[in-house]
Amino acid sequence: MKHAPRLSEQSHDVQGMLKSGFGWLKSSRFWLLTIRDGCEDQARAWLSRLVDSKLVVSAKCIAKGKTKPEASIEEAVSVAFSFAGLKKLGCTEAETHPFPTAFSSGMGSALRQDLLRDAPRDEWRWSDVEGADGRQTVHILVAQWWVLGATARMEEPDPAVFVVRTVENNPCSFADKDGGLREPFGFRDGLAQPVIRDLREEEGAALRQARKDAGQFYEDRVVEPGEFILGYRNEYDELTYCPNVNEWPQSGDRFTLNGSYLAVRQIEQYVDAFRQFEAANDQQTCERLMGRRKDGMPLGWQGPLGSNSAADAFRYRVEDANGFVCPKGAHIRRSNPRDSLGIDVQSSIKSSKLHRLLRRGRPYREKTEAGDREGIFFIACNADLERQFEFIHQRWLQNPRFGALDKQDDPIVGSQPSGRTFTVPGSPSGSEVTLASFTGARGGGYFFLPGIAALKFIAEGRAGAKLGPMHRLEAAAS
Repeated sequence: MKHAPRLSEQSHDVQGMLKSGFGWLKSSRFWLLTIRDGCEDQARAWLSRLVDSKLVVSAKCIAKGKTKPEASIEEAVSVAFSFAGLKKLGCTEAETHPFPTAFSSGMGSALRQDLLRDAPRDEWRWSDVEGADGRQTVHILVAQWWVLGATARMEEPDPAVFVVRTVENNPCSFADKDGGLREPFGFRDGLAQPVIRDLREEEGAALRQARKDAGQFYEDRVVEPGEFILGYRNEYDELTYCPNVNEWPQSGDRFTLNGSYLAVRQIEQYVDAFRQFEAANDQQTCERLMGRRKDGMPLGWQGPLGSNSAADAFRYRVEDANGFVCPKGAHIRRSNPRDSLGIDVQSSIKSSKLHRLLRRGRPYREKTEAGDREGIFFIACNADLERQFEFIHQRWLQNPRFGALDKQDDPIVGSQPSGRTFTVPGSPSGSEVTLASFTGARGGGYFFLPGIAALKFIAEGRAGAKLGPMHRLEAAAS
């Protein structure tokens, strides 16, 4: 492809989760599916019925014209595949356009564990690679959202066809009166999200209000579509690389056009440990670990609660260069340094846009013999796993020297085994506080979120057979 397609003309082929987190659908479930040997045809048949059910909504279906999505969409589903899952369903990567090494090797591989500076994975229950020390190898990830209190319509996977694991919604996630999302430590979440140029969730009056709320900082959030959707221009002004599979019709665009990669982690949060830390210190110290107030607004925010755009409209370099308001090592400052790392404001913002993530996870709760466990089922959409998710995780979150700090990783998701501390400039109790371990991963993987045409191609079984010239023309026309 020499020219970028128009995203506005392709939104019918983009899965809806790339445009919206479906915040009005407050029930959720994540299905981790392994196709049993010999059951590939039955798995495709189930996928085909799922596609035919119209629950896999497109970006075009969300906020059509003046219609609010909550008025028309009561349930939504997104479907993604691990590299092992694509192979299981007959998709073989083209030698001329192979998948990136990060995706094909898998997050669950020993190589990625080292690159990500992960702690030992003894407690991982699932991953995206075969033969990973008895963990479930996930082939298909299905994300499902529906109206709270309603009965979900999606046909559930057959345990005779799939090994099924589910991660269930935490019913307390939307307990706020305003319906805002809170994670298990009690913080409002999901506020600081990039805006994909030409695929904005806000439209019309909502977009004008978002611009007004964010003021001069609105464009700090706007990122080129190629940072999240394959085949479009990215922040380097280049077309994002599109891998291909041998079975895809040669007359059409590549198999991965309009798709994205998902970096997925099941992160258990040690709520008791966090509450003990808060009791021993105070809420303000906990907020400085996170980098936000519990209501979601930036530290130092004055006045009433603002909108999501207002909550994301700030910089660090001028107002807080030394981290006296939001410490340099705080979780959100590491995750998105904004204007604080480059030689000047604009170059810093441009650099930060090269490493943004579109987050689509939800809090979860599961019952075990040891009691309830809570956490975040983390999903990040990105077009370049190495430059986006892995860079952030390795160079910013797990880096003990981030921002001129020394021997300090991220206070929330850091994996240093012991002796963890956090620097709090200006703290009356001293400049450092001692940290416990607050989180631990219980599984993870990389998944490909296909465009809807590619999803239909997989579900119809066309990836499992060689296509002749006539069939290629028919497939391209369908």
